[in-house]
Amino acid sequence: MRLLKLRCRVCNKEFKYPFEQIRHRHEDLELDLVPPNFWDIIEEDTDEKNPRSSLLEYPFAKESYNISLKVGNTRLFRYLSNKDNINNNLVYLKDESTNPTGSFKDRGMDNLMNDVRHSGKKQIAVVSCGSGAIAVVNFAKEYGIKSHVFIHKNVEKSSLKAIEKADKIHFSETFISSYEDYLKYSLKHIDDCYFGFVNTNVAYMLGLGSMSYEIIRDLRQVPDVILIPCGSGMDIVAQNFALRQMYKNGIIDKIPKIGIVELKGGNPIETGYQKGEKGWLFIIDSPVDSKTILSNDTCFNYKKIVDMVDRDEAFFLSVSDEEIDKFIEQDKDDFVNRYDYTSLSVMAALNKYLPSQKNKTIVAVLTCKNRNGG
Repeated sequence: MRLLKLRCRVCNKEFKYPFEQIRHRHEDLELDLVPPNFWDIIEEDTDEKNPRSSLLEYPFAKESYNISLKVGNTRLFRYLSNKDNINNNLVYLKDESTNPTGSFKDRGMDNLMNDVRHSGKKQIAVVSCGSGAIAVVNFAKEYGIKSHVFIHKNVEKSSLKAIEKADKIHFSETFISSYEDYLKYSLKHIDDCYFGFVNTNVAYMLGLGSMSYEIIRDLRQVPDVILIPCGSGMDIVAQNFALRQMYKNGIIDKIPKIGIVELKGGNPIETGYQKGEKGWLFIIDSPVDSKTILSNDTCFNYKKIVDMVDRDEAFFLSVSDEEIDKFIEQDKDDFVNRYDYTSLSVMAALNKYLPSQKNKTIVAVLTCKNRNGG
């Protein structure tokens, strides 16, 4: 299947792929100059003989690079606990910590860097110092692409160390102004600097979906539920897209539901959905001050995830700091020393979800504790 066009869902205009998305804007929908995800993929020329490989295939040949960062084929293993034994559930953990920077975000980087190359750019700009930025910095270095990272000046030293390989780090006064400065820079240098907002990038999304293929391949069955931590929401959208394509092409006979793990008080998608908000963004005025990166005030994939919930292909499973701490106190398998706080929130969500389930096959996605890319 060749992915030939992108369609803007706001105005229905179509663009030949590859197309750098920042070149088409709806400024009235932007938040601090950042656009929400309003892009759909138009598919043509289905390869019926081998639909799985073609679904994630880049629409033209990739250039050859000697890349040392090997992504994917992470382990899937059975997780045993008292709760799943009681209710006859089968629980598996998908351990993404063995990816180069310890996150499933690494999965989209080959596609993203090839998109940069085919756009004729030699540098990429990215905002934040989270796992997405860490992956961008490390993969850009491998591909010989210069990276510019925009962060606020009060960022933690540990986070700053994780992106020290960047060619340039731009400090802004506040978290919000870092987004504004990032977009201003990207628009000013649009001819030589690639807009690297991974929260809504289609090329990046296609690579992320490889995780769902691995789950189906290694599990040798279709799970009922996949629990995924939700920050920007692109990871949620990407897995749902891959699962829908597998279903469409007869690879699987049902679409697993995705459990959207957010933090209570910092869960804009669930909060907006409960209020009946169906626009492109919903903003929480005062998100909780939490020690987890899952605390957000908005999500740039808000509408797409709301549509998933409306289709009964996703559901909300928000947890509190107290519930995460309770899991940590009861942890018998040393998760707290092997995985980051985001993964611990998924395990807390799993413990919360299991008692009400029977005869279900559930996969929980984990990331690592140290994402220094080294």
